[in-house]
Amino acid sequence: MTEKWIDSLKSISDQGSVGACPFCGSTNTDYKCSVVIPENRNGYMDIWCNNCKKAFHVSRMQIPKNMKTEGEIPQGLEYYN
Repeated sequence: MTEKWIDSLKSISDQGSVGACPFCGSTNTDYKCSVVIPENRNGYMDIWCNNCKKAFHVSRMQIPKNMKTEGEIPQGLEYYN
């Protein structure tokens, strides 16, 4: 299932937004990076669709300073990795 989220990961990297959901096509999508180790900005990222509630989790990543770290991750997401 990871390949379904590749375009979303590229869109976040290039444009700072998720783009269309790979499951339902909605653009009502979002993401949040969570910094766990502040010294080197290591943490994880969640990407999701607010309409169909499908989500993706990226673990163990170094989070660039320009990535979004504010906001809430919605409850009830279905993770597809």
